[in-house]
Amino acid sequence: MSKPVNELSLSRLLVVSFLATILAGAILLWLPISRVPQEQPISWVDALFTSTSAVCVTGLGVRDTGTTFSGFGQAVILALIQVGGLGFLTLSTLFIGWFQSRGTSMNPRHRQLLEISHGSVEAVTPRQLLAAILLFTFVTETVGALLLFWRFSASHPASEAVWLAVFHAISAFCNAGFGLFSDSLMGYRGDALVNGTIMGLIVLGGIGFLVVADLLRWARCVWRGQKETLSLHSRLVLRVTFWLIVVGTASIALLEWHGEAMLKEPASFLLESLFLSVTSRTAGFNTVDTGLLTSPTLFVVILLMAIGGSPGSTAGGMKTTTLALCLALLRSKARNRPRVECLERSLPAETVDKAMLVVTGYVLSITLGILLLQITETGAKPFNTLPGNPFLAHLFETVSALGTVGLSTGITSALSLEGKLVIITLMFIGRVGPLLAATALIGHKKTIRYAYAEENVNIG
Repeated sequence: MSKPVNELSLSRLLVVSFLATILAGAILLWLPISRVPQEQPISWVDALFTSTSAVCVTGLGVRDTGTTFSGFGQAVILALIQVGGLGFLTLSTLFIGWFQSRGTSMNPRHRQLLEISHGSVEAVTPRQLLAAILLFTFVTETVGALLLFWRFSASHPASEAVWLAVFHAISAFCNAGFGLFSDSLMGYRGDALVNGTIMGLIVLGGIGFLVVADLLRWARCVWRGQKETLSLHSRLVLRVTFWLIVVGTASIALLEWHGEAMLKEPASFLLESLFLSVTSRTAGFNTVDTGLLTSPTLFVVILLMAIGGSPGSTAGGMKTTTLALCLALLRSKARNRPRVECLERSLPAETVDKAMLVVTGYVLSITLGILLLQITETGAKPFNTLPGNPFLAHLFETVSALGTVGLSTGITSALSLEGKLVIITLMFIGRVGPLLAATALIGHKKTIRYAYAEENVNIG
């Protein structure tokens, strides 16, 4: 008879595995072989920061990747990005298969725990799911690398162009935002091929393998003349992703019309607005100087970073489906419907509760993160003596780290030691998910089999 897997031990095993990968990466990046000889030695905190940012596919950096790290160091970063990009859906699949091979079965409650932060696990064998994910990842990254090589080979030697193409393709698909150019992709801000390829990889990595698999299944059925529909999950992900890109692009273009950050030529201006809208949702590449964006635009970017990508993907954030369920809840309550409805389907109360838990977890994490950054970076200095707008910059940095985005207004490298540790913690929590991280640290309590007397409280 199979023995159920303890949910706490499995969640801790997942979290500890990521921690071990981060520490191993930090040790490798700290070694002299990982940096260019003429560069200053990499401190342990900077190595830990870079490793965490790579494994958590964030892209925030305190040292320039292309000029600081040697070929070996860049290869370590790329390997960490790939491991982190495959994420918990793959890692949990490996662990589930391992437990099953030992004659154990997965606790239903732990399956629910994984779904809260990382999407549903398909009803296939772990080996089949893992093989499909790896194949999809390899094919997508290869196609992206070939397209980028075509462009990079025009201005770089073939061997260098191959490495640039492979590195940026993997980084884009994993929504990592790491690049080998000092100005990210600003040198290609008007290049439709580079921008289009990077955006395509970001979107494919951000919608998740399960949605892509559902789209392929639907396309096969349509090709055969069979009547078939996409799952509610896929329809929500695709609709929300589409509208976030459209509304984000329009908002950024409107707010930056008279700004200094973007080119004034209409086609380039629109391309830059579209790229910023796409990359803000956890990718982290930039074709414009983020520090030159207007404050309203930065606020729009903060909202996009907080929402992030979709469950079961390489992206972070609260997820598109969480936003969809929150809007569905508001709409259903406004229409006085007995249950939450979305796209002609009723949603289980348990699923809506999950969405509320995710939102609550992220709001609390952002609040605590911005408070800690304000303490570590401004201390007891009077507000009217602080240069610029540190609160907005710190809020931007906090959401970028927690959403595993990687965009920055330029303050990352200037953070204090304590501030870097705050960002490291936020990146890790953002990647594993606030709820899973809390479960691994605190654990579950036994179910209480009684309820207290009910009493009303005035609201509003």
